[in-house]
Amino acid sequence: MSLSQEMYLKPGSMYQLHPREREQQSVYRAYSFGQFRLFDGDKPIKEPMWRRNKAKVLLKWFILNPGKLCSADQFIDLFWPDLPLDAAMGNLHVTIHFLRHLIEPSLETRQESKFIRRQANNCYWFDMDETWWTDTSDVQYFFDAAKGYDRSGDDVRASYYYRKVVNYCCLGFIPEDEAEEWLKPYRQHYDYIYSQVLIRLIQIYLQRNELEEVLEYAFLALDQDPYCEPAMKAIIDVNLKQGNILVAKSKLDHFRNFLQHELGIEPSKEMRALRKKIMLASES
Repeated sequence: MSLSQEMYLKPGSMYQLHPREREQQSVYRAYSFGQFRLFDGDKPIKEPMWRRNKAKVLLKWFILNPGKLCSADQFIDLFWPDLPLDAAMGNLHVTIHFLRHLIEPSLETRQESKFIRRQANNCYWFDMDETWWTDTSDVQYFFDAAKGYDRSGDDVRASYYYRKVVNYCCLGFIPEDEAEEWLKPYRQHYDYIYSQVLIRLIQIYLQRNELEEVLEYAFLALDQDPYCEPAMKAIIDVNLKQGNILVAKSKLDHFRNFLQHELGIEPSKEMRALRKKIMLASES
């Protein structure tokens, strides 16, 4: 169980409140979906207040890894790999100092930070307590809750929480840092969650015959992955159910040509069977 999950499940914790209450009652709020944003109460920490770009990068790392120890050498390898060791170490110490005082403006000289902690062996960690709220923790909580309801057969509650995940993930994970290599594993993690959630919502709404919802999540899935065959199959199925045979055929032909041109592959057996279904429908 991750630290963020433990915080949600801790007895008496504010994380047992409604998600909106958790967000509103937290002192610090950090958003990683959509452009990165940090709030101290109602006050946003705006771009000019950062001054040091690496301070924001370092805070992103801390927020994504609460409680995880990281040595000074590891931070240098991540964020100052091209500098001489002494210069990089100096930059790290100055950045840590700046970040501590940015988050806790009332921190006095030599007073220990409540959040950015340091061990004697020059390792740092971020002590994220209940005064913090992050949207990444919400995403993991909603995803786990949805899967739990799904396993119990409650697709109504499952779809409710799956949609909560979509509301975040569709904004993109820290899109301004698309080229940052160190964020790649995190981006892949949330892309995986997003794709799994979209496909499951497509399946749920197909079972319910709620066709507009099927199309909504199928098109989102194709936006994320243009090769997503389950999403295209769902779109074609919906058009067939609605009697739009020509549209269904056109979409299938376009997708087949796309796969052949881009990947050099043929559609799956299921898609070929769907083509036969379209041909039969057009003849009737």
